[in-house]
Amino acid sequence: MTREKGELVDWLDNRGFGFIQRPGGAGKLYVHMKSIGKSVDRPKPGDLLEYTVQPGKDGRPVAIDVIILTAPPKPPQAPVQHEHHTVLGVGTRVVGAAVILALLSANIFGGRLPSWVAALYLIAGVGSFLLYRGDKQASVDGGWRKPELRLHLVDLTFGIVGGLFAQHVFRHKTYKPSFVTETALITVVHVLLLGFILFGVYAPGSIGEFVRQFHLPG
Repeated sequence: MTREKGELVDWLDNRGFGFIQRPGGAGKLYVHMKSIGKSVDRPKPGDLLEYTVQPGKDGRPVAIDVIILTAPPKPPQAPVQHEHHTVLGVGTRVVGAAVILALLSANIFGGRLPSWVAALYLIAGVGSFLLYRGDKQASVDGGWRKPELRLHLVDLTFGIVGGLFAQHVFRHKTYKPSFVTETALITVVHVLLLGFILFGVYAPGSIGEFVRQFHLPG
């Protein structure tokens, strides 16, 4: 088969596919991450690719055996910002996880929360840790990445301790400002909620009792 060279003009990194502009204005060509050979950098618009064209499952041509030849010039970068300068540095992640565990333990031993809540944190924490590990490995191998929303949802629903430790251990998702900020907010939510319960500001079920007081009979 004849090899072609074209420019990657569209790339959806979170979904692992994009489109190549074929030479001579011959239209766009679908390309999937699995068809791109391993490279140091992730594919991005502007990359010059070499590939082979073959019919896809729906009969339309797709690119296979793709090689990234050259990348577009990188714009001047600001000085590297180390992790301890971010909103939630590596040290802060460990501290945040420790604070959550301490508040959780105090609530359990103080009888303010049932023991099954600790089991929820444990199960969800292990799940979050494994998700981050899988996403880190996919980023290294050029495989299918986990959506950031899924990572945040697992952290929010009791998985935050495992998520924080995974970020620290794998040095993953520690530089992107938006992800760091959202992780910090989720950590604060868990700390505040457990703190409020521990000091009696809020008791589980109290909101429901408050609403029932204003429920009109009939």
